[in-house]
Amino acid sequence: MLTELTVRNFALIDELVLRLKPGYTILTGETGAGKSIIVDALDAALGEKVSSDVIRGGTDTSITEAVFDAGDAPKAMAILAENGLAEDNNATIILSREIAAGGSRYRVNRRASTLGLLSEVSRHLADIHGQHQHQSLIHEENHLHYLDQSGGKAQLQLAEQYRKSYDEFAAARSELQSLQMDEQERARRLDILSFQVQEIEAAGLQPGEEEELLIQRQRLQAGEKLREALGAACELLVAGEDTALGAKDALQEAANLLAGVGGVDPELARAADELQRLTYQADDLARALSNYLEAVDLDPAAIEEVEARLDLISGLKRKYGGNIVEILQFFEDARAEAERLSGSTERLGELEELIQRLASEAGQQAHKLSQARRKLARELAEGVAEELSHLGMAGTRFEVEFANAPDADGVMMPDGSRLQATPDGVDKVHFVLSANPGEPVKPLAKVASGGELSRLMLALKSLCARGAEVPTIVFDEIDVGIGGVTAQRVGEKLMGLAQDAQVLCVTHLPQVANFADHHLLVHKQVVGGRTKIVVRELTEDERVAEVARMYGDIDDRAATEHAEQALAEAAKLRAKVRKG
Repeated sequence: MLTELTVRNFALIDELVLRLKPGYTILTGETGAGKSIIVDALDAALGEKVSSDVIRGGTDTSITEAVFDAGDAPKAMAILAENGLAEDNNATIILSREIAAGGSRYRVNRRASTLGLLSEVSRHLADIHGQHQHQSLIHEENHLHYLDQSGGKAQLQLAEQYRKSYDEFAAARSELQSLQMDEQERARRLDILSFQVQEIEAAGLQPGEEEELLIQRQRLQAGEKLREALGAACELLVAGEDTALGAKDALQEAANLLAGVGGVDPELARAADELQRLTYQADDLARALSNYLEAVDLDPAAIEEVEARLDLISGLKRKYGGNIVEILQFFEDARAEAERLSGSTERLGELEELIQRLASEAGQQAHKLSQARRKLARELAEGVAEELSHLGMAGTRFEVEFANAPDADGVMMPDGSRLQATPDGVDKVHFVLSANPGEPVKPLAKVASGGELSRLMLALKSLCARGAEVPTIVFDEIDVGIGGVTAQRVGEKLMGLAQDAQVLCVTHLPQVANFADHHLLVHKQVVGGRTKIVVRELTEDERVAEVARMYGDIDDRAATEHAEQALAEAAKLRAKVRKG
């Protein structure tokens, strides 16, 4: 659910922090108070198109930020996890947008994001229905999902069973397509792979070899310098022909002298022990340096050999990877592909038989799913028409149209036909509507107004119980052209929908407002000569006064009494709905 909306420098909003609660929340206020601007700001945070004209005058940028508790939005959390943006034991998702004259910058959980990723996450968090459309109903690719949702768990299980069959079929078909290259192409590819495998194999590379060679080359190049330094160091440590006493011997002699007088003073005994320890260390160092000196090679052939090896590795890196590990991985991949291509003729036969079987199995599952959908479509059409008649749209025709397409490589249906298939089935589903009796049905985007779409969505939500999938639903202008009993029913529907989702609604109608759990008042203030939008949650007494204002066509006292009675009756119904 949406827990917080922060807006800065957006239209008439200079700064607004809106903290939201579960359940059904309404936003009311005088016409022109700026209620829809708040919805626009949320739209912007969710990634909808917005012009830089929304930036408040006198400022350079506008910032909108929506904070969600996504514990009830597993699909959104999964997308975050796939993109490395999820935080352990934290189901908070923060979507941010900075709007400037040159464009927008997006963030997800405080990290830079693309518009595509932000939009993909947001569509699993909120649905907004109103005059500015973040409306999933407009997008026909969502219609199939709504239809399946109307069938509940049994329908979703059918869809999942089909999807598993389709995935197996698609994987086998993909493998077949990759093998179905002509003989010349396969032969050319095999020649290339064989050369690459042989070239890398002949090199006999070992992980870490290049680093060792670089150190060896450095030693070889500095051979004479090393011999001089090591030789001089060894002579200083151990007495040589030209030195009467080496450092090691001098340390030993000093240790012996102090040991002889160690009984006089314990401090001298400790000094003698320390000198003896240094003597042993000097002896170890002298031995190590001597061994190192013996290993120093001044042979030019050795340097040439190391250089040749490094040149070989460098050439392989240019072709196959940035380091030896990557080259060896390329080798493994190339060898595996070569083996697969070498045995491709036999595998082609196996795959063709397998695909026939999997195409038939997926087709059987697709047929079951499609038949169930057509039955659901009839039930949904009847249910939506009935719901809309209660919402002031009597006479509306709502239908679900089906289409599919032939595909020689598609799944095989029980009647032997081959149909184009996707992970969602063989059906293409479109919702069509006629809002006026006598008019033909047409796609929703062509015949439905913002208010009609909102009421259609409310009807679908009530029938499909989709609130658990998109946990926050916002309605703006749902009350356009209605009143009286219809408005009452809209309020009741919104209250019912809020049992499974967070519902926010901008309304002018008291009948819609009465059933809300929380009531926010939007109004304008003039501060320092500039207009700003202010939002605050109303107390019970303030709510009575606001609802009375919304009734408005009767005197103040009567309106107040009417508001008190309506709110009390709505509260009783709300309590009844919660209980049962």
